[in-house]
Amino acid sequence: MEKITFTARDLSTQPALFHKACQPNRPLLVALHTWSFDMYNQKEFLLDRAIKKDWNLLLPNYRGANKAENPEHKNACGSIAAISDIVLATKHTLNEYAVDKKQVYLFGGSGGGHAALLATAYDPLLWNTVISYVPIVDLRAWHIECKEAGLDFFKDLEACLGQCTPDNTAYEKRSPINYVDNIAKVNRLKIFAGKFDNIVSVNQSLSFYNKLQAAYPNANVFLEVFEGGHFVNYDTVINYFEDKGLIGMLDLSQ
Repeated sequence: MEKITFTARDLSTQPALFHKACQPNRPLLVALHTWSFDMYNQKEFLLDRAIKKDWNLLLPNYRGANKAENPEHKNACGSIAAISDIVLATKHTLNEYAVDKKQVYLFGGSGGGHAALLATAYDPLLWNTVISYVPIVDLRAWHIECKEAGLDFFKDLEACLGQCTPDNTAYEKRSPINYVDNIAKVNRLKIFAGKFDNIVSVNQSLSFYNKLQAAYPNANVFLEVFEGGHFVNYDTVINYFEDKGLIGMLDLSQ
């Protein structure tokens, strides 16, 4: 993969990794790193699969890990800077490379699932299909869950967003559950949640889905609760994109 750069919303230069398909006009898979890592995190899981399918693969850094040791941690963890980086990196790739603009797929798991939902809210019509695997959807609720379970992720949240006090609205502003109005506009979104997930409770995905379903029952948003914990089945991800990629595309010309 090659390292590319693009101009971010704040006019800084931001990096991403890009693999170019052999043939022109092939799908673009945009894959987001997990909570504690950076853009290199998904390379080992998805590069070989992208090569096999002859897909383009984009791995945005979107300000890096949601960790205090990351110098940009205040701009990580679902900030407007981080989420706009995902969208702008994707648009840069669409402008610079011969990619099939009708087959732009967005994937993220765990912290990447959180970011994928926020990127969907930011620009719901950019994506053909979105997969969010075992996502965090409510940061305030997850802060409580982690603290009660003895998981140090609540410290990451406090480093990135500040103390989880009632008057700290950053927790709400960076939580996908508060953006169902925009997310419901997506062409297709599939959420996978592990029933026995001991890192991010399945109730996070259930709460998000129930809220969206109640307000937008005809939205193309789907939830699958699988028999497992906090992990991603990458073959399921690729197969879903391949199966659903050209079904029910929105006609954006009207």
